[in-house]
Amino acid sequence: MTWNPPHSPDSPARARSAADLRRRLAWWAIAACAPYLTLKLLWIVGVDIGIVDTGKISRGQWIAANLLTFVMDAVAAAVAHALTRPRIKRGRSWPILLPLWIASGLLGVIMIAVPLSCGGALVGGSGNPFAGDDLLRGWVYAVVYSGFIIEGTVLIGAFALYAHERWGDFLRTRVRDLPALPERRRPLIRYAGVLTALLLLTAAAPRLLWASGGDLGMTDAWTANRDTNARWLDFTQGVLALVGCAGTLALVLGRGGCRTRVPLSAAWVGIGGTFGAGGWMGLISLTAAPGSEAADRTSVLLTLVYTAEMTTGLLALTAGWYFLSHSTAHTTNVTRTMDITGTVDPTRTAPTARTTRISAS
Repeated sequence: MTWNPPHSPDSPARARSAADLRRRLAWWAIAACAPYLTLKLLWIVGVDIGIVDTGKISRGQWIAANLLTFVMDAVAAAVAHALTRPRIKRGRSWPILLPLWIASGLLGVIMIAVPLSCGGALVGGSGNPFAGDDLLRGWVYAVVYSGFIIEGTVLIGAFALYAHERWGDFLRTRVRDLPALPERRRPLIRYAGVLTALLLLTAAAPRLLWASGGDLGMTDAWTANRDTNARWLDFTQGVLALVGCAGTLALVLGRGGCRTRVPLSAAWVGIGGTFGAGGWMGLISLTAAPGSEAADRTSVLLTLVYTAEMTTGLLALTAGWYFLSHSTAHTTNVTRTMDITGTVDPTRTAPTARTTRISAS
């Protein structure tokens, strides 16, 4: 059976308008990175602006931590700059996709959790995420979190426009009409997808329990430092895990009449948030010195949750990469062989070597 993609190319004027908007959003993303990068650079060179007390953190640890986070945001700025280029569609896609998936996950958690915390503070009068603490002054959190929210909004917007420019036909295809995976690899991809969904549920359950006020598996040091901000963060991560689970199952099972962009966006943001935030906090707890606050608050259950969140991301990365490579290659090749009447020559629909990878499509 010949698969016919929903070939509905935008008009040249509309395509140019979308490309112009993509470039403007990308430039705004670069500008939004500037305050955070400036603060990090000042702290690295020894200018302790906005710092109250680094406590037990040594100078070497302080520089290493700030250097790592500086590089992470600098990569986001570099990707944003790549999205300003007029011929970005002609290059390989993986240098854009991989860092943007991680960035959209990390920033997505902040974009949801911080406004929720602010709303909770306005209603309940506690848990203000912009309040200072023993480490940093309040204005630092205000500048950093505001910058992250703006950066995430415009960067994800620019990437969405780029994705539709490059893989519009694939994203407009209904899930039930996606091309079938190769027979010998189909079960493996489906098993990986189902396992990913189960791990997401495993991570979501304790997160939502902790968000509701439960203390299952918590250490004394953990419960002593809990506030409403931490609960909103758990709530956000739990909901994102459920969203990622729903999107993954929709894609793996191949059922439903919605456009592919809907479950793919859910899986992209949900799994990205689970992997990004969980992986980051897991890395902190793994490298924490014995007796430190991060080490004292880490329990067996929390370690298992971090492990599930990181494993989820790695599974989704490998299985999802193959799924997207196959689907976008097939879509691209069929679209190129479509004639002016909208029919497809079935002798020319097999994917070629040049379009079998999303990085070269």
